[in-house]
Amino acid sequence: MPSSKALPSLLLLPPPPTTISTTSLSAAYKPSITATISALKTLSISTELLVVLPCPSIHDRLQAPRAALYDDAQHILAGLYSLFSSVCARLGADVASESPGSIDARILLLDYSGSQTFPDNYAFDPFIAGPIIDLPTFAFTRYSWNLIFSVDGEEGQKLFASYSSLAKRTMSHVKGHVEIVGGGVSMVRRDLEAIRPPPTSSNVHSAVIVGGTFDHLHAGHKLLLTATALLLQPANKVSATSRRLIVGITGDELLKNKKYAEYMKTWIQRQDDVVDFLLSILSFTRSPRDEAIQTLSFDEPVPNGRAIHTKLNASSITIECVEIQDPFGPTITDESVTALVVSGETRSGGQAVNDKRGERGWKPVDIFEVDVLDAEGTEDGDSKAESFESKISSTEIRRRQAEKARNSSL
Repeated sequence: MPSSKALPSLLLLPPPPTTISTTSLSAAYKPSITATISALKTLSISTELLVVLPCPSIHDRLQAPRAALYDDAQHILAGLYSLFSSVCARLGADVASESPGSIDARILLLDYSGSQTFPDNYAFDPFIAGPIIDLPTFAFTRYSWNLIFSVDGEEGQKLFASYSSLAKRTMSHVKGHVEIVGGGVSMVRRDLEAIRPPPTSSNVHSAVIVGGTFDHLHAGHKLLLTATALLLQPANKVSATSRRLIVGITGDELLKNKKYAEYMKTWIQRQDDVVDFLLSILSFTRSPRDEAIQTLSFDEPVPNGRAIHTKLNASSITIECVEIQDPFGPTITDESVTALVVSGETRSGGQAVNDKRGERGWKPVDIFEVDVLDAEGTEDGDSKAESFESKISSTEIRRRQAEKARNSSL
C-alpha cells in the first residue's frame, strides 16, 4: 500500500440512496468515484484517499448497541468498496504499490442528517472514535489535504459547505485544492425513521476480534477491519471503558508455502499496514501522533506468539495485533472476547471457535459476517472478472509482482 509519504486527499460523498444495492450505489456514486480516481491516477505521487460517507440512517443511534447497526453499516461499506475496486480495475488504477498514481482508498462513515446545525461553542469530544464519526469532530481534527473532491448537486454541496464552515472555526481556511466532481442519481427518502429496522441484537462488545493474513492490504481486508471496529461499543465521559480491537495475523512460518510466497510481506510489515489503516479510521485527535498513541511490543511470553499493542490514549481503544500459529488464535485463549468477524470463506471457522470455547465451558462469541465484495452490478459489462479480482486478492497482487519482476529481468 502507499507509504507514509502518500499525500492525503478527501472525497466527500452525498448521502446514500435509501435502498442499498450494487446497482443503486453505482448509479449514485460511480460518476463521482470515476472522476476522482481518474484525477488521482495521473499524479506523480501516491495518494491516501479518505472517502467520507454521510449515513442519515444512523444519526442519533451511536450509543445504541453497535451490533444493531452492524448489518446496514457493513452492507454499505461492502458495496462502496466493491464499487471502488471495480472502477479502479476498469481505469487501470494502481491500488497495491507505492508508485506514483497509486490510490489507497479508506471509507469513513459520517453521523450526519443534513439538517443539523452546530452552535459556535460546540464542544470537541475527545472520546469519539471512528469508524463512525460526527462532522464537527472530523472537521476539527483533519486539517490538511492535498486535494478535496466535492460532489456537484444540492446534497454534495451542502455537506461541503457544512464541513468548510466547521473547519474554519479552527483555521483560517480549508487546506487543500478543491475540485468539484459530477454526481450520480440517487433517490433518498426523508422519512428515515419509518424505514429503520428493529434492533437485531442488544449485546454490546468491548473486546472484538478478526483474523487473517492481511498481506498487501486490499479492499476485502479494509472491509473486515472496519466491520470489526464498527462493533466496538463507544466509550463516554461517564464510563471510559477500555476497548480492545484484536487482530490475529498469521505468522510467517505458516505462509511459506503460499503461492508467490517470496513476495509475501513479513508479519511486521503486515502488522504495520493493519495499524496504519485502523488509525486512519479510528483516531481523531488534535494531538501529534506520538502523543496520541502508545505502542507496546511483546515478544515473549504471549499465548499465540508475538504481539504489538497500539493504544489510542483519548478514546480508550487498544489495537492488539497478535501473531497466530493456528486457526483459532486468541479466540480460545482469551475468554473476554465476545465478538468475531468472519468472511463468507471463513464462516465455518466461527462455528469451530465456539465449539472449542464450549469445551472450555466459555460463552460462545457472537459471530458477524461481512458481505463478499462483488463487481456484479457495479460495471457495464466492460470489466473482466480477473481485473476486479486482482484488486481484492493478495495472491493476485503477488502474482502481478512476480510477473513484473520476470519481465523486468528479460
